[in-house]
Amino acid sequence: MTTRGAAPTHRSISAVALIAVLMVGVATPSAVATTTYRYWSYWIADAGTSPEWGYASEGAGTRVPADGSVEGWRFGLAGQVSDIKPSIDPDFESICAGTERQDDTKRVGVVIDPGTVDESPDGEQPGALMATCVVVDESATGLAIAQAVADVRVESGFVCGIDGYPASECAPLVEVPTTSRADDASPTQSDEVDNVDQIDAASGVSDSPDEPPTQETSPTTPLAAALTVSVIAVVGFALWRRSRQAATR
Repeated sequence: MTTRGAAPTHRSISAVALIAVLMVGVATPSAVATTTYRYWSYWIADAGTSPEWGYASEGAGTRVPADGSVEGWRFGLAGQVSDIKPSIDPDFESICAGTERQDDTKRVGVVIDPGTVDESPDGEQPGALMATCVVVDESATGLAIAQAVADVRVESGFVCGIDGYPASECAPLVEVPTTSRADDASPTQSDEVDNVDQIDAASGVSDSPDEPPTQETSPTTPLAAALTVSVIAVVGFALWRRSRQAATR
């Protein structure tokens, strides 16, 4: 009778083990990608402010910076906590050192940062980082200032390329691994691009009909998987112990 009673118990343990394998397979998080924009973002540092970049709330086609301002352009992925700000501080005194203002003109610092290789389109390489000072008419807009120092490609009222980079794309939606985002980082609101209206303001010169980016999230976590395995292990051990006790009776 002992032998006959042990076999069903072993089968129960095997069934529990199989369930554990299946549940672990379900609980293991899969690779998830975030959909976001890759584009030229527009940054500003107004005259008289501390040398810190602010995400532009007005398009380059209408914004008219004052003498002593710094304009910045940065190519990269929208909302990435790797920081899409230009990598050079908007220090007007340093960028425009020795440049004198003339009548009916203004001095504006310009920083153009093409970003990193990891953020570049396939088969393309970012160009050189630029920081220069220009003297332009007092009425010059941010777009006119950028055009004074670089070849700017504009499509449908949107700044798509600067000095030939990127070659042809214009703010496409791309997928990036969620692992590229630092979980412990805390980007400021100016770093985030939550919808297309913000992208228009920060890089375009008119409204854009594009849809905002969407983001997928994983339904499980490594912690959930670990808890599932622990529960299965406890249940399996209890059944095994019960079978041992039954076998010794």
